[in-house]
Amino acid sequence: MFRRLVLVIAAACFILPSAAFASGFAINEQGAKALGMGGAFAAQADDPTAVYYNPAGITQLEGTQVSLGFSLIQPTASFEGEFLGSPVSGETEDKTFVIPNLYITTKINDRLSFGFGSFITFGLGMDWKDDWAGAYLVGGKNAEIATYTFNPVLAYKVTNDLSLAAGLVYQKMDVTIESMTTPTALAGGIPTAPLKLEGDSDAWGWNVAAHYKLGKNWRFGASYRPEMKHEVDGTSETTMNIPGVTGDFKADITLPAVTYLAAAWSNGKWTFEFDGQYTEWSSYDELNPEGLPGIGVKPKKWDDVWALRLGGQYKVNEKVDLRAGIIRDYSPIPDEWVDPMLPSGDRWLYTIGAGFHFGSFDIDVAYNYLDDENRTFDNEAGNVVKGNDATRLKGEFKDIDAHIFALNLTYKF
Repeated sequence: MFRRLVLVIAAACFILPSAAFASGFAINEQGAKALGMGGAFAAQADDPTAVYYNPAGITQLEGTQVSLGFSLIQPTASFEGEFLGSPVSGETEDKTFVIPNLYITTKINDRLSFGFGSFITFGLGMDWKDDWAGAYLVGGKNAEIATYTFNPVLAYKVTNDLSLAAGLVYQKMDVTIESMTTPTALAGGIPTAPLKLEGDSDAWGWNVAAHYKLGKNWRFGASYRPEMKHEVDGTSETTMNIPGVTGDFKADITLPAVTYLAAAWSNGKWTFEFDGQYTEWSSYDELNPEGLPGIGVKPKKWDDVWALRLGGQYKVNEKVDLRAGIIRDYSPIPDEWVDPMLPSGDRWLYTIGAGFHFGSFDIDVAYNYLDDENRTFDNEAGNVVKGNDATRLKGEFKDIDAHIFALNLTYKF
């Protein structure tokens, strides 16, 4: 059994980093059962995806369980505004991004359980069509950040009702930022050219969690993942050698701490859960590619925010569960720091899902519709020439939404 477990973990380490990733920055789509309930799962934590949501919950799981899944995300956004006195518009490419996940849990003894998760906790992917004026802004053509996370955990049942967990986190980050250099008419006749920044980094961290049962009906959960500090090494390239714009660079990127606080109530065939997710985005305060003064510092200055998640499940019979949920996700981005790399506003998300049980196999599916508010764009981030407001692109990001589909297959040994 242990040899089989090692082989599955090794396979995950080679397979998952090759997958694509989704739009958005903080990714909560880490399991289909949770997604079907609006991501409200840190108190239930009763399948292997608990390794992400609340690893203390894995003491509830018997034997060895393996869950393999993915989420498909199809985002869209458009822009209408003006540039140099003329109306302009733009829209994102039609793409489907894939968020993979793999979880393994095994019960070592009556008190101690081990878990392993491989997933993408943060992923940014805004891919705009080339023929819009925002392509001249940093990240205006394409902005991609992916963080591949590997997370072994141990969970210990302190009492029959209280479990605690701690884990080690290894995270690899890949960054790609694409744009066009300054338009020829604004650059003294120098031809414009595609510009691409690529870099990577890795970092180590940890996470902790707690799970508590109160009587027959109530469960509570709390989990915490601290900020992760990455030191990205990369290269900026274009078809021309432009001093201060092309060459090697370094950039410090601090990903935010995330806290889940959750309560679930079950009675008969019904389960309801409410989660609060607090993300400390204020740690992500700037994007500064040191060594490239021609690109310059891009302030972020985001806010710490809550996402509120409410979900429910109805157990139809021993074979079928039905689920639904709703999410209010508040944007961390103040108006003065909105840019094409992530023009997100406050969001409503609506989810449905189902679980099917066939002996040792569970199949969970979910669908999520994301409806994002429009954002006004009129700040310094829109200046094509730094410090020159006359070259500002301004307008409104609109029609921002996404369709999200999720599937997880779980096998119990």
